[in-house]
Amino acid sequence: MVISGIDGGLSISGISRPLPSAGANETVASPDGFTKVLGEMVSKVNGEQLEANKAIDSFVTGESKGLHEVMIAMEKSNISFQFLSQVRNKALDAYHEIMRMQV
Repeated sequence: MVISGIDGGLSISGISRPLPSAGANETVASPDGFTKVLGEMVSKVNGEQLEANKAIDSFVTGESKGLHEVMIAMEKSNISFQFLSQVRNKALDAYHEIMRMQV
C-alpha cells in the first residue's frame, strides 16, 4: 500500500503562497523539507547519544578523569532525546487533529 504525501508547495522553511494563483505555472516545492529537517534532528540526537556512550566508556576504562564531563554529555543526550520525543508527540497530535477534521 502506497501512501502519497500532500502536495501543496509548503515547506518547513517558509510559506510563500499557500494556494497558487489561477493559471500560475509554478513548480511545486519539494516535500523533502520536513523529512530532511527531521532526519537531521534524529541524526544529531543519535550523535549526542554516541558521544555520551563514548564518555561513559572512557570514564569506566580510566582514560578520562572528569566525572563532570561524563555527566554533561549524558545530560546533553537526555535533553536532546526528550526534545525529539516532544517534537514527535506534537507532530502526532497535529496528524490526529487533521484526521479528525471533517471534509
